[in-house]
Amino acid sequence: MARISTYQIDENISGGDKWIGTDSSFKNATKNFTADKVADYLNSSGVIQSQALRYMYQADILSSVRYNNTISFKTQGPSYIDFKDIESFLLSTYAKPNKDVHTFYTDPLIGSNILLTNANNVSNWAIYSWDNSTQDPVELLFYDIDVTFFSGTGGLVNGEDYLISLLSLNLGDDKTFIYTQSSASSVWNITHNLDKYPSVSVVDTANTVVYGDVNYINANEITITFTNTFSGKAFLN
Repeated sequence: MARISTYQIDENISGGDKWIGTDSSFKNATKNFTADKVADYLNSSGVIQSQALRYMYQADILSSVRYNNTISFKTQGPSYIDFKDIESFLLSTYAKPNKDVHTFYTDPLIGSNILLTNANNVSNWAIYSWDNSTQDPVELLFYDIDVTFFSGTGGLVNGEDYLISLLSLNLGDDKTFIYTQSSASSVWNITHNLDKYPSVSVVDTANTVVYGDVNYINANEITITFTNTFSGKAFLN
């Protein structure tokens, strides 16, 4: 058998690539591990540092207990629910991997805007205002969260993981502006009159996030330039 140092280095890693290791939960048996499975472990376990909070959507709460690290509903939830139909949910005190983050639900999230995305498919996303957070009086390890839907596409799928991240912070007198570009254009000229230099998020008519170059003309006007022409909405916070 050739020495390991003599093997060719693979410069193009794919998900099916394998390497040999030991399985600590199975008497240290020698096994193959794929790049895909290692990536799944690193993401789902939360060992990689991230600014987002990660939860699994648990629909079935009648035949089993409500688990930590989950997002769910007070009563039995559907296996799929569209983001736009969600006005409230129950959120575990613990985000993956069992990190107590409940204080975050009140400060800074109340009054702020959040981004909710499918952990494995960022094209499934929603923007909500985080309206209220109250500890559930019966299930003390969960919080009742009230939200208002702004925009998004897709929904919650039972058993899949979702990320919650702060999109814009409410600083007390924070103002927002939603701009609609009705005709297709690669340059959007927006007068928002917010008297500040806002953060900007853009979606097309299919509610897909689009990125462009933002030019702040002054505290009340911006121009956004894109590589392609399209119509949609801009959210200024």
